[in-house]
Amino acid sequence: MRHLTSAFAQGALRRGRQIEQLLGGFDHGEDHVIRWAALSPGRAGITLYLSEVIDIGSATFCDVSEFPPFDPDEETWGKVIGTVTDPVDALDLAERELGAVRDLWVNHGVIGDEYIDYRTRRRSSRSP
Repeated sequence: MRHLTSAFAQGALRRGRQIEQLLGGFDHGEDHVIRWAALSPGRAGITLYLSEVIDIGSATFCDVSEFPPFDPDEETWGKVIGTVTDPVDALDLAERELGAVRDLWVNHGVIGDEYIDYRTRRRSSRSP
């Protein structure tokens, strides 16, 4: 099971583990842009980041954290959306601000598998 239940997502955050969620993408000119969120615990609390990256992936290159940022001035971690102290509040913040879905979070490092599934769905929907 790839996706974390709400309880497992909260537990991961309480243990200091980052969780991530692919939010989809959009076309901008000739580029396709991938959006993904990360909830990252730290000293100040749990910070919600939004990353928008140019889709340069392939069947063998799926590490979205290595894709170039859509906005070249954006930091490598993405845009800070907000910081809260409680895991439930962090999940709520991601839902409210980014449209994240509570049961679609994955552990850090699994976002590449989510990207592969997204890429497959996107390619099949464009097939004649």
